[in-house]
This record gives sequence, C-alpha cells and structure tokens, in this order.
Amino acid sequence: MDRAWFRAACAEPTASGQLRTHVRGVREILGRVAPIMPLIAAAAATDPEFAAQWPAGPDPRYTVQHAAAEALISKPDARPGVDTARAADLLYGLLSPELYLILVRDRGWSPEAWEEWACAALTAQLCMDQE
Repeated sequence: MDRAWFRAACAEPTASGQLRTHVRGVREILGRVAPIMPLIAAAAATDPEFAAQWPAGPDPRYTVQHAAAEALISKPDARPGVDTARAADLLYGLLSPELYLILVRDRGWSPEAWEEWACAALTAQLCMDQE
C-alpha cells in the first residue's frame, strides 16, 4: 500500500478510474511475481524454515485489496449496495496470481488482454452502469 501506483489508484476521483489504475498496477506486479508463486508455495509446504519466513495471519494480498475496496466504495460511481467486504473479495479473487496464471500462462492470454478483461469484469461488478 506504500507504492506510488497504489496511492495514485486510490486517489482517482471515480471508481472506474481507480479500477483502471489499480488493475494496471496489479498486472505489472503479477507479471513479475505470479510465475514464481507456485515455487514459493511448494517450498513453504515442504520446508518449515522456509515457511517460517512468511507472515502468519491474514494474506497480505487481501489486506491490500481490502484497502483498495475501502477507497473504491466511497467514489460517486461505485455500485450501490456493494460493501467493502464484497468489493475486497472480488478484487482479491479476480486479481489473484492463480487466476492470472491460468489465463496468461496456461491459456495464452497476453498480460494486456488479462488486464482488459479483469478491469471490465470488476467495473461491471463494482461500478454503476455507464450509459
């Protein structure tokens, strides 16, 4: 949450603008980190010393997505009736490294196509219809 791109996303005046900036920032991170996450998970599952290096408690990714959701639901074009928990769950699930890898690595999507899809899916769920 201390990254410039995250602060810029949360400072966007609209929910749709925040989502565009947020998804782009997440795509840039996932492009670097997602491919090694399965290796880290496998190492943590088999090596207690390695596992001890990772924080216990809430997933840091969820903490970031929850903070983004808190900012998003206060925007004028945020979908009424969507609370912080629901928005955080959608951000956490759709912007997960697992889903990114399924679509980009396994299904051959470009990172840009994933970004476009993730932004459209989240906008449909979290923003009022733009007519």
